[in-house]
Parts: sequence; C-alpha cells; structure tokens
Amino acid sequence: MSNEPSSVDVADTVSELIYGVAGWLLVGLGLLAFLSGVGGTVQTAGTAEMVVPLLLLVFAFTFLTSGVLVNPRFRRRLDRRSGLTRFGRARTVDRRVLSAAENHRESCVSCDSDLTEGLVRRYREELLVAGVPVWTASEGRNFYCADCAVEDMSTPTVLDDEDDKAREQAMAESG
Repeated sequence: MSNEPSSVDVADTVSELIYGVAGWLLVGLGLLAFLSGVGGTVQTAGTAEMVVPLLLLVFAFTFLTSGVLVNPRFRRRLDRRSGLTRFGRARTVDRRVLSAAENHRESCVSCDSDLTEGLVRRYREELLVAGVPVWTASEGRNFYCADCAVEDMSTPTVLDDEDDKAREQAMAESG
C-alpha cells in the first residue's frame, strides 16, 4: 500500500484550510465592525445618528458568529462543549477505532503487544468557560489492542472532577 495521501485526504486538507481562512477573515471583519460600531455609538449623541453604529454592531455579531461557526478549529471546540453552567477544569476522554489502513504501528498500553488495529483513547484536561473548552492543559493518547479494548469499554467516556468525587465517595461508603 502506498504512503501517498489520497485525493480525498488532499481535498479535506485544502477544504479545512480554506474554511479556516474564511473563518478568521469573518472574525477579523466582525472585530473591526464591533470597534467601529462602539466608536460610533460613543461619538454620536442623537438618536438619528445612532442607526449606522447600531447597524455596524449587528453586522459585527453576524460576522463573529459566522466566523466561529465556519472555522474548523472553533467548530471542533464547540463540538466538545458541555453544559452552559460548566466552568473550570474538566477531564474528557474520546475514543475511536484504529484501522490498519492508517499505517500506525503502536503497542498496547495494557498487554504491550504490537498492534495496527484496535482502539485509540485520547484524553484531555481542558479549561471550560460556559461549557466551551477554551484552553487544553494536557492531552495524550493510549492505544489498545482489540482484546484489551473490549475490557476497556466498561470505563466511562467522560471523566470530570464531579465524577471523581462521586466515585471516591461511593468507594469510601462501600468499603
């Protein structure tokens, strides 16, 4: 099997790059419109002159929202969001299947056997603001062979401080 990327991979990479550029341009336009709208609002005192600055603020909101939704980096963070009331640090774990077509050679963290297929667990510790991850403090990956992955599937997919406290309390009460 060749190591050259397929045309689909190239198209996905180019598409993500174009969406990223478009998202950042929209965010920049939104910030510019916001600053102009706020400056115009501060400078004008009459109600008749307030139409243009308020219209600029509406455009700013539209551009900023569109930029965040179009940019793949922002979209991935929004896809990982929690509830709106979540603030502070949270630990999360994502799982995906590792296929032989990816040409990855790793070793299983449980039994130390070589594998090309299995399960990949990516764990993160992130800072959440209103449920949206704004900063990733640490990130890592564990690879599991098919046999160990079956055993591992019994663990929860999302771990956070509240779950840890409840688990510790339940263990203390039971034993």
